[in-house]
Amino acid sequence: MAWSWVLGILGVVALFSIGRHKWWGWWIAFVNECLWFTYGVTTGQWGFVFAAICYGAVNFYHGRRWISDARKN
Repeated sequence: MAWSWVLGILGVVALFSIGRHKWWGWWIAFVNECLWFTYGVTTGQWGFVFAAICYGAVNFYHGRRWISDARKN
């Protein structure tokens, strides 16, 4: 039960941070996906594992991109 609260809260914090154009929001989202991956492996829910890998890759890409863009400006 604690898993669902932690994952949900981190996801909401990440969305609000990204919506406010905070570069670190992508990294919160990435960490959240690492936790979803762990949850999926631990519970044998392979759909969560697949989704966490895909979402994590997107979050990592955009996190790096936002940092790179910030350094240019």
